[in-house]
Amino acid sequence: MNISYLLAENSPLSAMTTVYWICLIVGGGLLIISVVTGGDTDGDLSSDIDVDSDIDVDIGVDADHDSATDLASWFSMRFVVYFAAMFGVIGVSLTHLTSVGPPWIAAWSLVGGCIVGQSVHQLIKSLNKHSGDSTPHTKDYINKLARVTIAIIPPKKGEIVLHVGRSQRFVPAMSKQTDMNFNVGDTVAIVDYRNGIGEVISQEEYEFLNNHS
Repeated sequence: MNISYLLAENSPLSAMTTVYWICLIVGGGLLIISVVTGGDTDGDLSSDIDVDSDIDVDIGVDADHDSATDLASWFSMRFVVYFAAMFGVIGVSLTHLTSVGPPWIAAWSLVGGCIVGQSVHQLIKSLNKHSGDSTPHTKDYINKLARVTIAIIPPKKGEIVLHVGRSQRFVPAMSKQTDMNFNVGDTVAIVDYRNGIGEVISQEEYEFLNNHS
């Protein structure tokens, strides 16, 4: 049997089959590596075109920035990997196990890859957004009530704990008033946050200031 003749006769099918196999091997291989390493490579895959909306990037044209952010909300390296793996799985399976025509195989592979890739991308993006391990920002602390876990005795710093999202965060803190001490268990309000240190006042003072503002 002349293999080159068969390839020539079915060149479109052979070419697409090759594409399916390449996507399956590359995408599937990356997923297997991620599972074997306990998901550590997921962090590497996340160094994609995702744009952290909390980081202001001055590129001169707001429309371009908005377009980049919108694009990053739908596409990432993680999406590409899952898309490739599923595209390959569906393509190889339909090619070798069914009599479905090449156009339909390509269509189903494309749709399936997009659905799986986008679902995983959006799921992990959502989990990262609500994760307690996300990078803290000033707005997470300002005007929040907290509980003292290590006494704050000026000029020495102490420590406070507060809820941010679904997690607890322990933050070094100092008293805004140099003559005001806070004992363990006291409730305080964070009025400033700089260089990883919260500046606090008593809950009573905070409520008084808010009521008269």
